[in-house]
Amino acid sequence: NEKRQKANPNIQSTSTLRRKPGLGAADGEGSDSSADEDEKSIVVSYKSKRTAQSEGPRDQGATAELEIETETDRDAQAIYQKSININKELEGKADDKLYRGRNNYTQFYKKKDSAQGNAASGLVRKGPIRAPTNIRSTVRWDYQPDICKDYKETGYCGFGDSCKFLHDRSDYKHGWQMEQEGPSGTHAADDSDGDDTKYEIHSDDEELPFKCFICRESFVDPVVTKCKHYFCERCALAQFKKSSRCAICGVQTNGMFNPAKELAARLKSKELEQDSDSD
Repeated sequence: NEKRQKANPNIQSTSTLRRKPGLGAADGEGSDSSADEDEKSIVVSYKSKRTAQSEGPRDQGATAELEIETETDRDAQAIYQKSININKELEGKADDKLYRGRNNYTQFYKKKDSAQGNAASGLVRKGPIRAPTNIRSTVRWDYQPDICKDYKETGYCGFGDSCKFLHDRSDYKHGWQMEQEGPSGTHAADDSDGDDTKYEIHSDDEELPFKCFICRESFVDPVVTKCKHYFCERCALAQFKKSSRCAICGVQTNGMFNPAKELAARLKSKELEQDSDSD
């Protein structure tokens, strides 16, 4: 007995039968012709429709409806609407002893201004609200930043270096936050204006001037305007006789000059330092 050869699982079993000579034919010529016919019958060809239209509906499925929910003529709202219509027809009539189903018994008491009474109109209905069947939505899920939450909040992770999430304690913005900032311009106004002076920490001595802008001399009884410009009291009053606007920036002052207490205290401290140095 010859050992039976195992079939190769990678070769189709029916192909060997088709290749055997004399299968389904009396002579060799008939077997060859039948084999040729079988080979031709197996060939599959795809013919083009010769149209530029894409497959599927012409509106790309915009008017397609979802049919997994209960039909609108069989759901709870339709059943209750039917019972309301039957009760309206039978209102004031004698009982005809006719059974119309368990949902269509005669109701002698109407529940007005309630969910059951308004079930046939609006969104206040009896039973579940009908789900929309023709909404096509594009959803983007952005709730997985792939950052180790334990390490970000506590600085410690039990998995250590084998943790598949990023160990970083920096603050990141989600995609929807960056999309909000983009069109509104808040991100550009805050970070991309190129103004480096807003990051500088100024001292009080740098902001206070040391000479009057009008007389070019040291301050005598200094005053300050609402636009934060400093002048001598005598120079400010003389300038106000000519114009009510600020001599530096041209802003309307309306004759309001407040005593510059900070500048006066600085001048006084400088005088004390000079006196101490001279002694």
